[in-house]
Amino acid sequence: MRLVTFLALALACALFPAATAARAGNTGELPTRLWTPAELAADPGERRSGRLGQPDRSPPAAVAAPSLPPLPENLHGSIRRVDTHGEKLLALTFDLCELADQTSGYDGTVIAALRAAEVRATLFVGGKWMRSHPTRTMQIMADPLFEIGSHAWTHGNFGRLDGPAMDREIAWTQAQYALLRAELAGMARDRGLPETALAAIPAAPTLFRFPYGRCRAEALSRLAEAGLAAVQWSLTTGDPDPASTPERIIKTVLDRVRPGDIIIGHANGNGHGTGQALPVLVAELRKRGYRLVTVSELLAAGRPVAASDCYDSHPGDTARYDALFGDGTTHPRKKSGPKPPPQPAQTPYASDGKEPPAAGGDNPPGPP
Repeated sequence: MRLVTFLALALACALFPAATAARAGNTGELPTRLWTPAELAADPGERRSGRLGQPDRSPPAAVAAPSLPPLPENLHGSIRRVDTHGEKLLALTFDLCELADQTSGYDGTVIAALRAAEVRATLFVGGKWMRSHPTRTMQIMADPLFEIGSHAWTHGNFGRLDGPAMDREIAWTQAQYALLRAELAGMARDRGLPETALAAIPAAPTLFRFPYGRCRAEALSRLAEAGLAAVQWSLTTGDPDPASTPERIIKTVLDRVRPGDIIIGHANGNGHGTGQALPVLVAELRKRGYRLVTVSELLAAGRPVAASDCYDSHPGDTARYDALFGDGTTHPRKKSGPKPPPQPAQTPYASDGKEPPAAGGDNPPGPP
């Protein structure tokens, strides 16, 4: 058993640095070789989300995707942060997702702010969102600043979905990514670019974020079998709250940040004030000595701190979404009658003896 564990750890240390070094070594010319500056620029009209008349539960055009090796043991569980042994590393992450009855937006101000400051970041993207926004997905995929993780197909609640439904949410997203990567390769060939231009772009995502911050033991097991690491968060911007402002986001993060944090925000139009907060926030974090890296780079730099459950600030706090969102793939219907009582204030909880409470994670009014 010790030998197996050692080999798994060695495999993780070998895989993550190799992938991230190749990605970081990309010159960054690919996006500008395939799109004009105007095509890459933010469009305020893209932020708007809309509802569909009937839920769209159709699969991607093809459901085959590259298989991944089994997940190393040290990456099992719900990864909340990384023990970097004091090194000031942080991972900024942003979710881009939509439900079966929705077409959500694209907040280009977030991406533009990251590019302007040359910030490396991880974007957890839903499969159906990829299909609804193919060009934006490929632009993100081609940009060496970013890595893409999976955020399930239609933002399903892995606390409620049955086994086959969980498998679809996982596999269909991997398949949609593969379809768009193949389309990106075709675009590159048409522009006369060599095959090596896409060499640093992974064949498949290796990271996954559970929608609603919700999971259970079976979900974690299925994800590990698929070779995907479950990445939660340790610090939130609180941007789904309509009352969120750039000033509040900046204060929330700077008051709580510590080395090894995984910070969650949104770039699908459901975040409020995020793009406007980023220039100041990034500048201040760097002033404090922090280096902003992707989740994969963070995992390669230290010891993942994982839990056996998925939660926002303390175990069980996301279970309330089961009653609110059901299987999570569609918006809850409005019910008549009295409104539920307000949620109590956050309760401090230490999952590893040190974990402070997060602030405002992936909570309603909007799905994470």
